[in-house]
Amino acid sequence: MSHVPSMEAITLTQPPASPDVSVIITVKDGAATVGHAVASALAQAAVTEVVVVDDGSQDDTPQVVTRADDGSGRLKLIRLDQNQGPAHGRNLGIASSTASFICILDADDFMAPDRLERMFSISGDGWDMVADDIIFTEGVGDTDGYDRLFDEDVTLPRTITLSEMVLGNMPRKDRHRRELGFVKPIVRRQFLNDHSLSYDETLRLGEDVILYSRALLAGARFIAVEACGYFAVERSDSLSSSHSSDDLGRFANALMALEADVAAVGGPTGDVKTYRRNIQQRYALCKALDAKRADGWFGFVQACREAGQDGGFVVRELVLAKLATLARGR
Repeated sequence: MSHVPSMEAITLTQPPASPDVSVIITVKDGAATVGHAVASALAQAAVTEVVVVDDGSQDDTPQVVTRADDGSGRLKLIRLDQNQGPAHGRNLGIASSTASFICILDADDFMAPDRLERMFSISGDGWDMVADDIIFTEGVGDTDGYDRLFDEDVTLPRTITLSEMVLGNMPRKDRHRRELGFVKPIVRRQFLNDHSLSYDETLRLGEDVILYSRALLAGARFIAVEACGYFAVERSDSLSSSHSSDDLGRFANALMALEADVAAVGGPTGDVKTYRRNIQQRYALCKALDAKRADGWFGFVQACREAGQDGGFVVRELVLAKLATLARGR
């Protein structure tokens, strides 16, 4: 990624022998895609269990998951009566699994049959987290791909630092939704246990970024390797493409807590602050737009006043959006 050019190229060692992996899938109303996700996980030779957490689905998700079972005894389905959010579902799935390595798979994504084997082969040993480049695609089963997460000028494999993780999540005007937090790494379970790390269940946005950042703060060696076959299906209605002002507010608070902990150990506080300020500005904008929908322009102006130093950002973004709309109209 050209906006974080300091990522360090590395030399890798031999991979672990016979790795065992738990794939964790959290899903809500994902009947259209989850079957393919489950099948792609069961197709991995390194996978000893696939744990699917049905997070309060109202469609045929449980039946689709059951039909995707290959009869190997590796599939486990956990059903929740009420939606608890992806962080809770992932924590539950991890706690219900036993393999030495953990891998998250989104319910609308899928993996190539040899993805995990290739990741272990390429990355070697001596890491706590390893993520491959993401292949963005247009539909379930489409393996052509039209974009990647990492820019073409990035040499892989490389290590990822805490600064690179947070700055790599700054929004980019040239490439929509290409944040580094989208990666789906293989994680060494022992590292999570040793440092009491889990997903922040207060979050429905940014829970991945916070977990990865806290792992890096705890000293994790995080490696990025070339694309091995994680296919991300981009959908306008996915959870990661929509969020409320409350979601943004909780994420900003989590980043504020991270910033304080980074400062306590003399870490890259400035980079975390840069990202935290960006999220706070987006939070202020979202709140102002909510106020405008509820109370018209009076509500918008009041929200801008309450936003303090972020009020100027809110007004500027609204003006830019209006100008862009007028330009498209012409």
